[in-house]
Amino acid sequence: MFEISQLNLIHQLLSGYEISPQVKRLLKQKYLNVEATVLRAKKLREIEKAGQIVILQDPITEHIEDLAYLFSPFILSNLNHKVIYHTVKNEQSLSILSRYYQANQSNLSFNFDELLDSLGLSLQLNDEEMTQEDSFYLNLINSLCNSKVSRIICITRLDINLELINLIAHFLHVQIQIITLENQNKYIDISKINMLQLLFKNKNDEYIQLCTKLSKINGKLLKILDLYSLDQAQLLVDDMFYSEHIFEKLSVYGEYMQTKIQYH
Repeated sequence: MFEISQLNLIHQLLSGYEISPQVKRLLKQKYLNVEATVLRAKKLREIEKAGQIVILQDPITEHIEDLAYLFSPFILSNLNHKVIYHTVKNEQSLSILSRYYQANQSNLSFNFDELLDSLGLSLQLNDEEMTQEDSFYLNLINSLCNSKVSRIICITRLDINLELINLIAHFLHVQIQIITLENQNKYIDISKINMLQLLFKNKNDEYIQLCTKLSKINGKLLKILDLYSLDQAQLLVDDMFYSEHIFEKLSVYGEYMQTKIQYH
């Protein structure tokens, strides 16, 4: 798919797994020439003020860490960052998002630039049928084709070649950072989460502890982005869970998307 040597490194990011024909077909449907689009985006980043953040997250499981990062785009959007968030449309992600809009229909052909300009946030859910590796490659290359993207955060358990991804990032004038998800024993039944306890001020002891855990995890993300010190970041995120700021962003996004779905 790529002829330039630096771009060919993309094929080698996941050991033993190359870009599948399905991903190549989807990219070809979207771009006349993928390589030319990636290189054009590189040039435009050099002269334009790119500032969008892309978050690529593995399919949400019932690990607390996975749940925490599902709220990361709403947190960053509240801090006035334009965020494009990718994960898989599965039972866990829909369990949260479908309480606010028909998230299973969220990948209809909307104007996502308009969405980013108005709300600073775009959630894009891949079909669960696609493999985790294919989702990673598809979303990464789509992000590299977007000249407005200056930073890509990969939240994953995939074994990504860090040396190669750093070479690609340097060549394309974009920052790419990897957050390696831990293999944990701490599970949570996402379908039973009480959102009124999680996102509002009055919480019982169980939800106080849960919010502390979610804030610590997202605090690390803000620290990685060099936005705040770790202590400041954790306090800031914790405050968002109590001050209803995350709920407000989530509900406004849901209302916007539900309106678009109904009139599509």
